[in-house]
Amino acid sequence: MRSPAIFAVVVLGLLGAATAVAQAPVLELSGAISYTQVYRFDYSKDGHRNPVRFYIEFKARPAVGTEGQPGYVAESGSIHYYVFDIEKNQRVEKWLEGFAMLNHDAVAAFHPATNIVIKGKTATFEAFRMKWTVVDGGPGFEADTVTVDDGFRKKPLKLYAGDLVIAPPK
Repeated sequence: MRSPAIFAVVVLGLLGAATAVAQAPVLELSGAISYTQVYRFDYSKDGHRNPVRFYIEFKARPAVGTEGQPGYVAESGSIHYYVFDIEKNQRVEKWLEGFAMLNHDAVAAFHPATNIVIKGKTATFEAFRMKWTVVDGGPGFEADTVTVDDGFRKKPLKLYAGDLVIAPPK
């Protein structure tokens, strides 16, 4: 009587271990990087040109599972542009109004990222009809890379601050 019970526990344990090994951890891309040096920008039109950096914020998680099956989670991703005031140490609200020619809500919105694939420390996705490749090179921005392929050429972005992280969700 004991042997079948022990056998069942061992088999269930092995099946659980095999399932855990087969399911790789879900990774996501998060973080923001500055693609400019420090600029002086009178975003509030008050006559003071504040020191600012322009940033791109990334959030991307690939789909998990098979669509229509239990446990399926659809992909989710976005790109968001913002300005950070170095002097005030805060994000700038309505920063595009400083240009007076652009629709702030349209440009500063969260733009969709699609066809998200994450393998190791590399994420690829599409946004703005371009293909993006992001590599998390470790803490800080120095070893991170962002490359944009517009269909004509691949262009690496020069990075000046921030950090991009590919890791399991927190």
